[in-house]
Amino acid sequence: MGKGDIKKDIAKIVNDKKFLNVVVVVLILAFVLLAISFITNSRKKESAEDKSTKVSSNASSELEKNAETTINNYEENEKAQLKKLLSSIDNVGEVDVMIYFKSGEVKVPATEETTQETVTEETDSQGGKRTNETQNGGSKVVMAGDGSKNEPYILQVNKPEITGVLIVADGASSAKVKYDIQVAVSSLYGISIDKVNVYPMKS
Repeated sequence: MGKGDIKKDIAKIVNDKKFLNVVVVVLILAFVLLAISFITNSRKKESAEDKSTKVSSNASSELEKNAETTINNYEENEKAQLKKLLSSIDNVGEVDVMIYFKSGEVKVPATEETTQETVTEETDSQGGKRTNETQNGGSKVVMAGDGSKNEPYILQVNKPEITGVLIVADGASSAKVKYDIQVAVSSLYGISIDKVNVYPMKS
C-alpha cells in the first residue's frame, strides 16, 4: 500500500460523519470529566480550609477559656490563703477579702535572636570606593512539640499582678489591728499600704 492510498484512507475516515460524531462525543466527555474533577478539588480545598479555620478558632477559644479558668482559680486560691493568714493574727477575727488584678497570667516564651549583616562595596565613576554595612536583627518564638502539636516553649509564667486588696475584718475597728493587717498584706504582695483598704465588719 502506497502513501497515496494511506492518505486517501485517512481523508475518508476524517470526512466520515460517524467518526466526527465520535470525536465530538469524546471531546465533550473529556471536558465534562475535567469540569467535574476541578469542582471536586475546589470543594475539597474549601472543606479543608473551613476545617482548618474551625480548628484554629476552637483552639483559640479553648486557650481563652483555659486562661480565664486559670485566673479565676488563682484568685480564689489567693483569697483563701489570705483569709486563713489574716484570721490567724491576734484580734482580727472573721475576715472577708477581695483582690484586684491589673492583668491576667502572662506567659513568657523563649525567643531566638537572629542578626544578619550585609556588606556592599560601591565604586564611583572616578574610581573611589565606598563600603556600606547594614545589620538587620529580629527574633522569633521558639516552638516545641511532639510532632502532632506545636506550642511556644514557655520559659516562665508570671502570675497576675495585684494592684489592690480590700479587707473586711471583725477586729478592724481597732487602729492597731487595722495597721497590722495593712502591713501584713503590703509585705505579702509587695504593694504600698495605701493600696490595702481595711474596714470593720458589720456587727
